[in-house]
Amino acid sequence: MSFQPLILRLREARRPLRALALMIPCTLAMICLPAWEDSSAADDQDSCVACHSDPSFLVTNKKLYNYFQRWTSSLHAQEEVTCVDCHGGNPEVRDKTGAHGGDLAGSKKDSAVNFRNIPGTCGDCHEDILEGFRGSAHFKHLATEEKKEQGPNCVTCHGSINVAILDVNTVEEVCSQCHNEASDNHPENPRKARDLLNRFLAIHRYYRYINVRGDAIETRPFFEMVDTQLRDLSVTWHTFEIEKIEEKTQAVFEALRMKRQ
Repeated sequence: MSFQPLILRLREARRPLRALALMIPCTLAMICLPAWEDSSAADDQDSCVACHSDPSFLVTNKKLYNYFQRWTSSLHAQEEVTCVDCHGGNPEVRDKTGAHGGDLAGSKKDSAVNFRNIPGTCGDCHEDILEGFRGSAHFKHLATEEKKEQGPNCVTCHGSINVAILDVNTVEEVCSQCHNEASDNHPENPRKARDLLNRFLAIHRYYRYINVRGDAIETRPFFEMVDTQLRDLSVTWHTFEIEKIEEKTQAVFEALRMKRQ
């Protein structure tokens, strides 16, 4: 549940009809061919991206088509995190068997996107978050015997491609899947999580106000201090220790509230 995107500082011919008619057969031919079979253009690009961008998947494999489209609009795509970074394979090989490098299905025990392996896969980039998560009861439950019911992992809260951030409208519903009266498993936690995120909205508003209205030079040391606290708070959220999250949230809130005044 990374909140960093919420607190980033505010700084810095038409052609003639006849020509169009001649183009249509060529365009259709390009659409029908898999993108990775197009010669020179594909040579310089990731073969996974080149193949999976094939628009014919809209008909032949709509699930895969939608999966790719979500990736193209994601922060992962903007940061050039591609298929191979999470799923494995070989992006330099153009044939399907070689590019996949074996069975990449998440159902395979050694797959990087197997449910139990996802924290480690995400942790390749999000090291500090993984460190916090490994100390949580959620992680311990995730790593229990294979046939037992498993706890949540990264994608439970954030999705797998176009990463989501739980907010006051969604966090209670997600947490309530396990924490409810029927399970008697800390049923108060979903409400507490919602209240803490409400408080974080106030933190965001104070942060933005001070950043816009304050003197950039005078407030720089203050923001360096607050940014450090917020990074630490993000890690603490992934330990799922409500009392610690509440304590650190309140500390950041009070610092910003006093600076705002």
